[in-house]
Amino acid sequence: MLRLGHRPDRDKRMTTHVGLTARAFGMEKMFLPVIDGKVRDTLTDVTDRFGGDFSVEEEKDWRGLMKGWNGDVIHLTMYGSDIDEFFSEHEVENPLIVVGSQKVPRDVYELADFNVSVGNQPHSEVAALAVFMDRFNNRTIYKIESGDMTVLPSDSGKRVLDHSEVPSAKECFEFARERGMDNGLLAHSLSVLEKALHLQSEHGGNLRLIIAGALLHDIGRTVTHGVDHGIEGSKMIEEKGWTEELQKIVERHIGGGITKKEAEKAGLPARSYVPENIEEKMICHADNTAGGRERFEYQIHRTEEEGHHESADRMKKLASEFEEDL
Repeated sequence: MLRLGHRPDRDKRMTTHVGLTARAFGMEKMFLPVIDGKVRDTLTDVTDRFGGDFSVEEEKDWRGLMKGWNGDVIHLTMYGSDIDEFFSEHEVENPLIVVGSQKVPRDVYELADFNVSVGNQPHSEVAALAVFMDRFNNRTIYKIESGDMTVLPSDSGKRVLDHSEVPSAKECFEFARERGMDNGLLAHSLSVLEKALHLQSEHGGNLRLIIAGALLHDIGRTVTHGVDHGIEGSKMIEEKGWTEELQKIVERHIGGGITKKEAEKAGLPARSYVPENIEEKMICHADNTAGGRERFEYQIHRTEEEGHHESADRMKKLASEFEEDL
């Protein structure tokens, strides 16, 4: 993306948000005719913390950049052709998106392969860039991995994952052995991991968190094989200083989850242990189905035989969220 007309005394915030939008929608670079250190530092900091591969570079010869670009040069302007008509008529390849601030030089219109208008009403260049990139990405939000921080999807509340607080697979294995997890339990955890990875590839969810959850969901069984093994495992995760997100996966993986009423009846601390977000649900379901359809049917039968019909129904409902043939 080429940002033209940046005025250091007036446009720091707007240019920063143009860069943030470019990064979030999958661009790799923002060119500025003259580097603004504060803008570059802010965007570099965001990239370092939240991942991706985005940089800010100085390009004094921006006309030469537009002329020599190996792809489509697209200038976003209120006076261009209609965006809907543009995408209905053109397949965009390796675009250089030109976004102005103040009035751009006339030759920008001539150097661009396409001058495209995101509506013909006054609004911000941030909005224009976001709408254009949304169409370019076929209305699919670009996914960025590998940052130190990840904002996780949530129906309510804020979920921010600090990756430094999620153990690696190696750390999970070391912790399991340190706590005395036997080969049988470890083999089961690996089966759950295999199932969870398959589900993650189909349904999403944070990969690092899912791997750790699969490997450590039964760590509490090194203390007890009772219904409280989820709680015991969660305490162990907390003692290690690992993220609360992982603690909840371990605590909420049993059966189809345990309601507050069921917890009180079982003598557990009175709160809900029903999985809520996609990572919690995925590990819970993977634990129920890692042995295949027969094991899942056995789990359902045993749960109903013990009189926990609501729990069995939750297991079935959870299965329907991820798979149609169970």
